[in-house]
Amino acid sequence: MARDYTYAEAAAKLRIAETTLRRWVSKGRISCHRVGRLVRFTDEDLDSAYKPSPATRR
Repeated sequence: MARDYTYAEAAAKLRIAETTLRRWVSKGRISCHRVGRLVRFTDEDLDSAYKPSPATRR
């Protein structure tokens, strides 16, 4: 069963600051799932954090 992570949990797992994770989400560098106002991350979302995304390629 896949686990969902909060901003704080995901940032800790990625070993980055929570503000950095929020910035990545706003710029489209990492995907997330929204349930109402809640934002959650899956293991697949976190695994893709360090792969090149269309938003960062130029």
